[in-house]
Amino acid sequence: TTVIGHLNHFAEAHRLPVEFGIAVKDVSFNGDHWTVRTSAGPRRARHVVVATGRDRQPFIPVWKGMEDFPGRIVHSADFGAAKDYEDKKVLVVGAGNSGFDALNHLSGAKTGQMWLAARNGPSLLPKRIGQIAVHRFSPFMARLPVRLADWAMALTQRLVFGDLSKFGLPRAPLGGASRLGSDYTAIASDDGAVDAIRAGRVIVVPQVREFTRDGVILDDGQTITPDVVIAATGYRTGLEPMLGQLGVLDGKGVPLFNGADSDPKLPGLWFTGMRPSIRGCFANARIQGAAIARKIAGQRR
Repeated sequence: TTVIGHLNHFAEAHRLPVEFGIAVKDVSFNGDHWTVRTSAGPRRARHVVVATGRDRQPFIPVWKGMEDFPGRIVHSADFGAAKDYEDKKVLVVGAGNSGFDALNHLSGAKTGQMWLAARNGPSLLPKRIGQIAVHRFSPFMARLPVRLADWAMALTQRLVFGDLSKFGLPRAPLGGASRLGSDYTAIASDDGAVDAIRAGRVIVVPQVREFTRDGVILDDGQTITPDVVIAATGYRTGLEPMLGQLGVLDGKGVPLFNGADSDPKLPGLWFTGMRPSIRGCFANARIQGAAIARKIAGQRR
Protein backbone atom coordinates (compact mmCIF):
# COMPACT_ATOMS: atom_id res chain seq x y z
CA THR A 1 0.00 0.00 0.00
CA THR A 2 2.86 2.36 0.87
CA VAL A 3 4.62 1.67 -2.44
CA ILE A 4 1.42 2.16 -4.46
CA GLY A 5 0.71 5.40 -2.63
CA HIS A 6 4.22 6.64 -3.36
CA LEU A 7 3.91 5.85 -7.07
CA ASN A 8 0.52 7.52 -7.33
CA HIS A 9 1.79 10.63 -5.55
CA PHE A 10 4.87 10.75 -7.80
CA ALA A 11 2.71 10.56 -10.94
CA GLU A 12 0.40 13.30 -9.68
CA ALA A 13 3.23 15.59 -8.51
CA HIS A 14 5.01 15.37 -11.87
CA ARG A 15 1.80 15.34 -13.92
CA LEU A 16 2.76 12.14 -15.68
CA PRO A 17 0.23 10.88 -18.26
CA VAL A 18 -0.10 7.39 -16.75
CA GLU A 19 -2.77 5.25 -18.41
CA PHE A 20 -4.13 2.14 -16.73
CA GLY A 21 -5.90 -0.88 -18.17
CA ILE A 22 -3.91 -0.88 -21.42
CA ALA A 23 -2.08 -4.02 -22.53
CA VAL A 24 0.88 -3.94 -24.91
CA LYS A 25 0.62 -6.65 -27.55
CA ASP A 26 3.90 -6.17 -29.41
CA VAL A 27 6.62 -3.67 -30.21
CA SER A 28 8.15 -3.23 -33.68
CA PHE A 29 10.89 -1.04 -35.12
CA ASN A 30 10.14 1.01 -38.23
CA GLY A 31 13.44 2.56 -39.18
CA ASP A 32 13.20 5.87 -37.33
CA HIS A 33 10.51 5.15 -34.73
CA TRP A 34 8.86 2.40 -32.73
CA THR A 35 5.28 1.23 -33.09
CA VAL A 36 3.72 -0.09 -29.90
CA ARG A 37 0.55 -2.07 -30.62
CA THR A 38 -1.76 -1.87 -27.60
CA SER A 39 -5.28 -2.82 -26.63
CA ALA A 40 -6.15 0.88 -27.06
CA GLY A 41 -4.66 1.15 -30.53
CA PRO A 42 -1.13 1.77 -31.88
CA ARG A 43 1.28 4.30 -30.37
CA ARG A 44 4.39 5.74 -32.07
CA ALA A 45 7.49 6.62 -30.08
CA ARG A 46 11.16 7.43 -30.56
CA HIS A 47 12.02 5.59 -27.37
CA VAL A 48 10.45 2.61 -25.59
CA VAL A 49 11.47 1.67 -22.05
CA VAL A 50 10.41 -1.84 -20.99
CA ALA A 51 10.10 -1.95 -17.20
CA THR A 52 7.81 -4.96 -16.71
CA GLY A 53 10.32 -6.71 -14.43
CA ARG A 54 12.17 -9.99 -14.55
CA ASP A 55 9.79 -11.65 -12.06
CA ARG A 56 6.59 -11.15 -14.01
CA GLN A 57 5.42 -14.75 -14.51
CA PRO A 58 5.83 -17.44 -11.83
CA PHE A 59 7.52 -20.55 -13.24
CA ILE A 60 6.84 -24.12 -12.07
CA PRO A 61 8.70 -26.98 -13.77
CA VAL A 62 6.67 -29.84 -15.24
CA TRP A 63 7.45 -32.76 -12.93
CA LYS A 64 6.40 -36.27 -13.81
CA GLY A 65 3.23 -37.32 -11.97
CA MET A 66 2.18 -33.85 -10.80
CA GLU A 67 -1.43 -34.54 -11.77
CA ASP A 68 -1.51 -37.62 -9.52
CA PHE A 69 -0.23 -35.87 -6.39
CA PRO A 70 -3.05 -35.62 -3.81
CA GLY A 71 -1.61 -32.55 -2.07
CA ARG A 72 -1.33 -28.91 -3.17
CA ILE A 73 1.41 -27.54 -5.39
CA VAL A 74 1.74 -23.75 -5.25
CA HIS A 75 4.33 -21.29 -6.48
CA SER A 76 6.07 -19.20 -3.85
CA ALA A 77 4.41 -16.13 -5.43
CA ASP A 78 1.09 -17.53 -4.14
CA PHE A 79 2.43 -18.31 -0.66
CA GLY A 80 -0.35 -16.45 1.14
CA ALA A 81 -0.09 -16.33 4.95
CA ALA A 82 2.04 -18.56 7.16
CA LYS A 83 -1.01 -19.51 9.26
CA ASP A 84 -2.45 -21.27 6.20
CA TYR A 85 0.24 -23.94 6.64
CA GLU A 86 -0.42 -24.79 10.28
CA ASP A 87 -0.44 -28.55 10.93
CA LYS A 88 0.65 -29.13 7.32
CA LYS A 89 3.75 -31.00 6.19
CA VAL A 90 5.50 -28.72 3.71
CA LEU A 91 8.14 -29.28 1.03
CA VAL A 92 9.88 -26.15 -0.29
CA VAL A 93 11.58 -26.74 -3.65
CA GLY A 94 14.45 -24.32 -4.27
CA ALA A 95 17.02 -22.91 -1.85
CA GLY A 96 17.25 -19.47 -3.39
CA ASN A 97 15.85 -16.14 -2.25
CA SER A 98 12.19 -17.18 -2.64
CA GLY A 99 12.72 -20.53 -0.93
CA PHE A 100 14.37 -19.00 2.11
CA ASP A 101 11.74 -16.26 2.23
CA ALA A 102 9.03 -18.94 2.44
CA LEU A 103 10.95 -20.81 5.15
CA ASN A 104 11.50 -17.58 7.10
CA HIS A 105 7.74 -17.14 7.34
CA LEU A 106 7.04 -20.83 7.99
CA SER A 107 9.62 -20.97 10.78
CA GLY A 108 7.25 -18.88 12.91
CA ALA A 109 4.17 -21.01 12.16
CA LYS A 110 3.01 -24.26 13.78
CA THR A 111 3.61 -26.45 10.75
CA GLY A 112 4.31 -30.15 10.66
CA GLN A 113 7.58 -31.49 9.29
CA MET A 114 9.19 -29.33 6.61
CA TRP A 115 11.67 -30.25 3.90
CA LEU A 116 13.87 -28.15 1.64
CA ALA A 117 14.80 -29.68 -1.74
CA ALA A 118 18.00 -28.02 -2.88
CA ARG A 119 19.97 -28.40 -6.10
CA ASN A 120 22.39 -25.63 -5.17
CA GLY A 121 23.04 -23.95 -1.90
CA PRO A 122 22.37 -20.22 -1.65
CA SER A 123 24.55 -17.22 -1.06
CA LEU A 124 22.94 -16.45 2.25
CA LEU A 125 23.11 -13.38 4.45
CA PRO A 126 21.33 -12.62 7.73
CA LYS A 127 18.56 -10.06 7.65
CA ARG A 128 20.25 -8.23 10.52
CA ILE A 129 23.54 -8.27 12.35
CA GLY A 130 22.67 -7.15 15.85
CA GLN A 131 20.26 -4.28 15.33
CA ILE A 132 21.67 -3.27 11.95
CA ALA A 133 19.82 -4.30 8.77
CA VAL A 134 22.34 -5.94 6.42
CA HIS A 135 20.85 -4.21 3.36
CA ARG A 136 22.32 -0.95 4.67
CA PHE A 137 25.73 -2.26 3.60
CA SER A 138 24.57 -2.87 0.02
CA PRO A 139 25.81 0.45 -1.48
CA PHE A 140 29.31 -0.31 -0.16
CA MET A 141 29.22 -3.93 -1.39
CA ALA A 142 28.07 -2.81 -4.83
CA ARG A 143 31.22 -0.70 -5.22
CA LEU A 144 33.57 -3.62 -4.53
CA PRO A 145 35.16 -5.73 -7.29
CA VAL A 146 33.09 -8.87 -7.85
CA ARG A 147 35.67 -11.26 -6.37
CA LEU A 148 36.07 -9.13 -3.26
CA ALA A 149 32.27 -8.90 -2.83
CA ASP A 150 32.06 -12.70 -3.22
CA TRP A 151 34.69 -13.13 -0.51
CA ALA A 152 33.02 -10.65 1.86
CA MET A 153 29.62 -12.33 1.52
CA ALA A 154 31.06 -15.85 1.89
CA LEU A 155 32.99 -14.79 5.00
CA THR A 156 29.88 -13.18 6.52
CA GLN A 157 27.83 -16.29 5.77
CA ARG A 158 30.41 -18.57 7.39
CA LEU A 159 30.88 -16.38 10.48
CA VAL A 160 27.14 -15.96 11.09
CA PHE A 161 25.84 -19.43 10.18
CA GLY A 162 28.84 -21.76 10.37
CA ASP A 163 29.12 -24.76 8.04
CA LEU A 164 25.58 -25.41 6.78
CA SER A 165 26.77 -28.36 4.70
CA LYS A 166 26.61 -30.34 7.98
CA PHE A 167 22.82 -30.10 7.63
CA GLY A 168 22.84 -31.25 4.01
CA LEU A 169 22.69 -27.83 2.36
CA PRO A 170 24.86 -27.90 -0.80
CA ARG A 171 27.50 -25.28 -1.31
CA ALA A 172 26.76 -22.45 -3.73
CA PRO A 173 28.43 -23.02 -7.12
CA LEU A 174 29.67 -19.42 -7.28
CA GLY A 175 29.93 -16.42 -4.99
CA GLY A 176 26.91 -14.22 -4.38
CA ALA A 177 28.05 -11.27 -6.50
CA SER A 178 29.23 -13.57 -9.30
CA ARG A 179 25.85 -15.32 -9.49
CA LEU A 180 24.05 -11.99 -9.68
CA GLY A 181 25.95 -11.28 -12.89
CA SER A 182 26.16 -14.77 -14.41
CA ASP A 183 22.80 -16.47 -13.88
CA TYR A 184 20.89 -13.59 -12.22
CA THR A 185 20.42 -15.48 -8.94
CA ALA A 186 19.47 -13.17 -6.08
CA ILE A 187 21.11 -13.37 -2.66
CA ALA A 188 18.97 -15.13 -0.04
CA SER A 189 18.16 -13.57 3.31
CA ASP A 190 17.73 -15.49 6.56
CA ASP A 191 15.21 -14.49 9.21
CA GLY A 192 14.54 -17.76 11.04
CA ALA A 193 15.02 -20.42 8.35
CA VAL A 194 18.53 -21.44 9.45
CA ASP A 195 17.42 -21.91 13.07
CA ALA A 196 14.60 -24.14 11.78
CA ILE A 197 17.13 -26.20 9.77
CA ARG A 198 19.42 -26.56 12.78
CA ALA A 199 16.48 -27.63 14.97
CA GLY A 200 15.42 -30.33 12.50
CA ARG A 201 12.10 -28.66 11.72
CA VAL A 202 13.41 -28.31 8.16
CA ILE A 203 15.25 -31.31 6.67
CA VAL A 204 17.39 -30.61 3.60
CA VAL A 205 16.80 -33.27 0.93
CA PRO A 206 17.87 -33.89 -2.71
CA GLN A 207 15.98 -32.62 -5.74
CA VAL A 208 12.51 -33.81 -6.71
CA ARG A 209 12.48 -36.69 -9.20
CA GLU A 210 8.72 -37.18 -9.58
CA PHE A 211 5.33 -37.03 -7.90
CA THR A 212 3.08 -40.01 -7.17
CA ARG A 213 -0.22 -40.70 -5.43
CA ASP A 214 1.82 -41.66 -2.36
CA GLY A 215 4.03 -38.57 -2.17
CA VAL A 216 7.18 -37.12 -3.68
CA ILE A 217 10.11 -39.27 -4.85
CA LEU A 218 13.50 -37.60 -4.50
CA ASP A 219 16.66 -38.10 -6.54
CA ASP A 220 18.11 -40.49 -3.95
CA GLY A 221 15.03 -42.72 -4.17
CA GLN A 222 13.41 -41.84 -0.85
CA THR A 223 9.74 -40.86 -0.70
CA ILE A 224 8.41 -38.03 1.46
CA THR A 225 4.76 -37.18 2.06
CA PRO A 226 4.16 -33.41 2.16
CA ASP A 227 0.65 -31.97 2.24
CA VAL A 228 1.82 -28.86 0.39
CA VAL A 229 4.67 -28.34 -2.07
CA ILE A 230 5.89 -24.74 -2.47
CA ALA A 231 7.72 -24.33 -5.78
CA ALA A 232 10.31 -21.61 -5.16
CA THR A 233 11.46 -22.18 -8.71
CA GLY A 234 11.80 -18.70 -10.08
CA TYR A 235 10.07 -16.49 -12.61
CA ARG A 236 10.08 -15.63 -16.29
CA THR A 237 9.76 -12.21 -17.90
CA GLY A 238 6.94 -13.23 -20.27
CA LEU A 239 8.31 -10.85 -22.92
CA GLU A 240 8.37 -13.32 -25.83
CA PRO A 241 4.96 -12.35 -27.31
CA MET A 242 5.85 -8.65 -27.11
CA LEU A 243 9.48 -8.70 -28.22
CA GLY A 244 10.34 -12.20 -29.38
CA GLN A 245 10.66 -11.17 -33.02
CA LEU A 246 13.39 -8.59 -32.27
CA GLY A 247 16.13 -11.00 -31.16
CA VAL A 248 16.77 -9.14 -27.91
CA LEU A 249 15.93 -12.00 -25.49
CA ASP A 250 17.96 -14.97 -24.32
CA GLY A 251 16.67 -18.55 -24.10
CA LYS A 252 14.79 -17.81 -20.87
CA GLY A 253 13.24 -14.60 -22.16
CA VAL A 254 15.63 -12.28 -20.30
CA PRO A 255 16.71 -9.17 -22.25
CA LEU A 256 20.30 -9.29 -23.48
CA PHE A 257 20.93 -5.74 -22.30
CA ASN A 258 19.69 -3.64 -19.42
CA GLY A 259 19.87 -0.08 -18.08
CA ALA A 260 21.90 2.36 -20.16
CA ASP A 261 23.11 -0.41 -22.50
CA SER A 262 21.31 -0.80 -25.82
CA ASP A 263 21.55 -2.45 -29.23
CA PRO A 264 22.83 0.02 -31.86
CA LYS A 265 20.70 -1.76 -34.47
CA LEU A 266 17.60 -0.98 -32.40
CA PRO A 267 18.07 2.61 -31.19
CA GLY A 268 15.56 3.78 -28.65
CA LEU A 269 14.79 0.40 -27.04
CA TRP A 270 15.69 0.27 -23.34
CA PHE A 271 15.19 -2.18 -20.48
CA THR A 272 15.28 -1.56 -16.75
CA GLY A 273 14.84 -3.84 -13.74
CA MET A 274 15.83 -6.97 -15.64
CA ARG A 275 18.77 -7.95 -13.40
CA PRO A 276 19.01 -8.50 -9.64
CA SER A 277 21.29 -6.10 -7.82
CA ILE A 278 23.20 -5.97 -4.57
CA ARG A 279 21.73 -2.48 -4.10
CA GLY A 280 18.12 -3.69 -4.15
CA CYS A 281 15.39 -3.04 -6.71
CA PHE A 282 14.34 0.48 -5.64
CA ALA A 283 17.86 1.90 -5.49
CA ASN A 284 18.74 0.18 -8.74
CA ALA A 285 15.60 1.50 -10.47
CA ARG A 286 16.60 5.07 -9.60
CA ILE A 287 20.14 4.57 -10.88
CA GLN A 288 19.08 2.88 -14.12
CA GLY A 289 16.27 5.34 -14.74
CA ALA A 290 18.65 8.28 -14.47
CA ALA A 291 21.19 6.55 -16.75
CA ILE A 292 18.56 5.87 -19.44
CA ALA A 293 17.28 9.44 -19.21
CA ARG A 294 20.81 10.79 -19.73
CA LYS A 295 21.28 8.61 -22.81
CA ILE A 296 17.96 9.74 -24.28
CA ALA A 297 18.74 13.39 -23.58
CA GLY A 298 22.18 13.00 -25.15
CA GLN A 299 20.72 11.49 -28.33
CA ARG A 300 18.17 14.31 -28.62
CA ARG A 301 20.98 16.87 -28.46
